Amino acid sequence: MGAYCLLGSIPSHRASIGEILEVLWFDYHGAVIFGDRKEIACIPHAGCRLEILATPPSPHRKVDLLLPGQVIRYTHSFMLGDRFVLPSGRKVGLRYLVGFKLQLALSSPPPPPEDVVVRRPLYERASMRAPGRPSCVPVAAC
Repeated sequence: MGAYCLLGSIPSHRASIGEILEVLWFDYHGAVIFGDRKEIACIPHAGCRLEILATPPSPHRKVDLLLPGQVIRYTHSFMLGDRFVLPSGRKVGLRYLVGFKLQLALSSPPPPPEDVVVRRPLYERASMRAPGRPSCVPVAAC
């Protein structure tokens, strides 16, 4: 959690999954993350994933290639404050993300959809069956 979470003059809460977060510039304290309830939203722990929902009209040059739908990872440094790892691997501070709208994502990405395999029992052809065997014998079961 960043130092801005300790501000006593503004109420704060722990960000929850699915909550829309907006990075705004606060005059005295610098960049601050605000949540849906117009309170300071504290990111729960290092390693959290944040999905980009919207970008500002003119972002900083270090983050101008970020697009909605991309995921960034939150890390914390005692010396440098809140840091975010971009998809390219570059680390930036919170001040570079002013104007972005983010959403706390699941801790691990959902598994990719598996191909649906339809298995049907194979039946012997009537012309190939031996005398005395039933006409529909499954060879492979589902």
